[in-house]
Amino acid sequence: HPTRRIPNHTTNHPCPLPKSQPHQTTDTMASDEQGILLKEDDDDMFGEGDEEEEEEDVDMAPPPQTSTGAPVVKVETTETINGDIHQASSGTAAVESLSLTIPTTLPPTSPFPHHNAGPTADRLRNAMHRITADPTRDAEAWQALLTEAQSCYRTLLPSLHKIKNYPGGLVASAEDRGGAELDLLGRKLDWIEACYGALLHNFPYAVTHYVQLVEMLLRLSALTQDEEEQCGGGGGVGGAANMAMMMGGATAADAALTTVDQGVALTPASLLMNVDMATSGTERQKMYDAKLDYIFQLCLGVSLDGSPAVHGRIEKAQLLDVESATSADGARTILGGLCKSSIELWLLYIRKRSWDASRAAGVEIAIPSPPPGYTPNVAQVSVIHQQYEESLRVAYRERKEMIREKVVKAYELALDHGAGFAQNNHLMWKRYVNFVKSWTDPVNYSGTIASIAMWYTGGSNLPPPLPPLDPAHNHSTSQKQLPHLRSIYQRGVTHPMTGLDQFWQDYETFERSHSESLGSVLIAEWLPKYQHARSIYL
Repeated sequence: HPTRRIPNHTTNHPCPLPKSQPHQTTDTMASDEQGILLKEDDDDMFGEGDEEEEEEDVDMAPPPQTSTGAPVVKVETTETINGDIHQASSGTAAVESLSLTIPTTLPPTSPFPHHNAGPTADRLRNAMHRITADPTRDAEAWQALLTEAQSCYRTLLPSLHKIKNYPGGLVASAEDRGGAELDLLGRKLDWIEACYGALLHNFPYAVTHYVQLVEMLLRLSALTQDEEEQCGGGGGVGGAANMAMMMGGATAADAALTTVDQGVALTPASLLMNVDMATSGTERQKMYDAKLDYIFQLCLGVSLDGSPAVHGRIEKAQLLDVESATSADGARTILGGLCKSSIELWLLYIRKRSWDASRAAGVEIAIPSPPPGYTPNVAQVSVIHQQYEESLRVAYRERKEMIREKVVKAYELALDHGAGFAQNNHLMWKRYVNFVKSWTDPVNYSGTIASIAMWYTGGSNLPPPLPPLDPAHNHSTSQKQLPHLRSIYQRGVTHPMTGLDQFWQDYETFERSHSESLGSVLIAEWLPKYQHARSIYL
């Protein structure tokens, strides 16, 4: 039953767990993962929901604000690693910043007008009252709250572009960005996030809701149109379709999971990104970006560099090698990860790491400006133009290699931490194979210029020249691709998973397409391992 809770198997955990939790079976845990709060008819979900409440909504005093209208909240004054994501912020600071922690308590008031009057307000007030009285057992009350939060998020999808720093008029005017409309939108998003944070504080193993929250934060932190499309669509149409899947009971990542190729290849915008694009995130987007990092550390037990996540707030100067931290005063608790078996979270982590890699490449590897008279895509006669074109090839080579290296590291990290044999592991293996196959796929860069032209304002800030033909690099990439694909296929066929027979057939086709004689030898070598994995799965 979804009202039963998961026992606390973890000590020294940064996320406070409810006390005296009864034992729960595996079947009950699976039921919790599928969502304890998703119910289609929220009008009849309470037996006493029709009774008139005598309580009145009392508006809290507004938080202190700066001269620009932004709320002043507490921030950490020391650079920290792996902080607790579930902390209730308190106090103020002189620095204008947004909280990098997820709230653990229910929001006292709602910025949505329909929550203050009408039947929705009565149901919401009843749900909040019941959750306050019994936060770890009243599943129906949580269900009503999260259903309403998801519905409110769906109404905000057409307006999410306003929190982003798109130039060229995609956002409203500067006055609108700093005005009351944007402030109200931010408070609405904070209310939705607080609903998820309060639930995850009481149900720390509710992986389905972690996935939904991460999907929301990823959409809010996206910088380019390509990144928006990887979240299920850019504006209201694609976003509404993605949210409709959530309301139907699926996870927020399903829009990407149903098509294994969606968001796998390096997008043209990720290679053409310049410094302005890579650093254009607003303060709120940077806040969402940091929260994503903390959630992945807590749920998956890994830091951004792939090292184990360490519990506690420590300065960078005090970082220790976790393999040699043997002294009592120097040892740290290593987080094992709450949801390391969630393929959805690992795929979202890989998507986040690919975005980070693209932005880092745009900042660290500059595209050289063309000399006077340079014409792309034609045979260059001038020595200067030939030298420039070669430098252009080198820059794009370095960007491709940098991004690919970091994405491959993210995939390998996921496989090393259990994603290779978890439930739905076939999604991870197929994604990995398709990503490596995309290294040699042709890319239409000219079609991307229109989508990123808004970042270039003219003058010296012109769109970069498109990558010139580079047959030498394409050949070397093919040489690297062959052993890499062979390694993924050979490891994948030894794991029981859905679609294992098709995966084996793809491996056979791959080997025979390169060498019939070598392929026959390798297929005969790996056939018993595939048959063993198949017998286990069946």
